[in-house]
Amino acid sequence: MAIKDKMRIIPNLIGSDQGKQAGVLPSSALLDRQRGFTLLEVIIVMAIMGIVAAIGIPSFSDWREKQAVRSAAQALLAQMKQARIMAVADNRSVSINFTSSSYTFDADTTNSSSCGLCKNELVPLSQFANNLTVSPTTRRTFSSRGTANAGSVTLTSGGSSKIITINVVGRAYLH
Repeated sequence: MAIKDKMRIIPNLIGSDQGKQAGVLPSSALLDRQRGFTLLEVIIVMAIMGIVAAIGIPSFSDWREKQAVRSAAQALLAQMKQARIMAVADNRSVSINFTSSSYTFDADTTNSSSCGLCKNELVPLSQFANNLTVSPTTRRTFSSRGTANAGSVTLTSGGSSKIITINVVGRAYLH
């Protein structure tokens, strides 16, 4: 069967031939065979999608853990810098108390509720990730001169961790 017998030429029905071409369509026999997907094609596509998902999901979980640690570390670093500024501005000591699953920003260290300016803002680490922890459980205090008790705090989730170090002059750094 010749190619011209397999093709059907549709004439240009618009009066002008300028810029218009006649269309070429395959015969109706070819159109009937090309509808839908075969079962084999669908199975192959599903297998490829399964392989891609099996490779991508663990990578996504690791990325999510790293992002949670990074986000929590940046939030804590910002609050440490804010605590130092508040200590100098209000001419008082400002503390951050750490537990394994949360920290309290601008904590009342006297435990007598006499600190009228203290915020006592509890920040649960679960807002960043369920398995995020901080160590050591300690207190970092910024004096009215901006200095602090030096040390470091480590945020950990799974295999990812970030360290925030505070030096004696009260500057906090993210490692």
